[in-house]
Amino acid sequence: MFTTLLLDAARMENSMDRARELNPFHTSLYPGKGAQDETLLSVAPFLFKYPYTADFEEFLLSDGWGHSWGLWVQSNTEFEELYQHFMRFLIVQTEEGQELYFRFYDPRVLRIFLPTCDQDQLAEFFGPVSQFIMEDEDPAFCVLFSLWQGQLFVDRQDASLLKYILNDEVSG
Repeated sequence: MFTTLLLDAARMENSMDRARELNPFHTSLYPGKGAQDETLLSVAPFLFKYPYTADFEEFLLSDGWGHSWGLWVQSNTEFEELYQHFMRFLIVQTEEGQELYFRFYDPRVLRIFLPTCDQDQLAEFFGPVSQFIMEDEDPAFCVLFSLWQGQLFVDRQDASLLKYILNDEVSG
């Protein structure tokens, strides 16, 4: 099982620079070149390998928890394939044909979105993902979303257990 982390530069502001320093194994989901893309990078989602180092993990949990910086993704899929999977969901089209950015990497968005999906939508969105882990509305808790026999399974745990949940998932 591989663990990756989706972090939102727009939520993190200057803290994204620190995350990128602490963990060089990342890539933006908004790739590109030029001045306009530098602006996009400041609000882009980034996919990070996790945990990388204890300093990176500590930074995320101490500085980021409760601020909706992002979410953890558990998968048996390699980093590049997971990157390609998430790229498919960056832009969505409304019924009127308007294209919009879909901020699925923001836990405040994903917590609301997943329970509204039907079985086909869940299967498409989860794809190779086994589990999404994120903070709850109440940061004293974390929420784990997974699919079980085509149905969304939601498990709410005490946030003090998050490090153990992540370490158990990484090792197991």
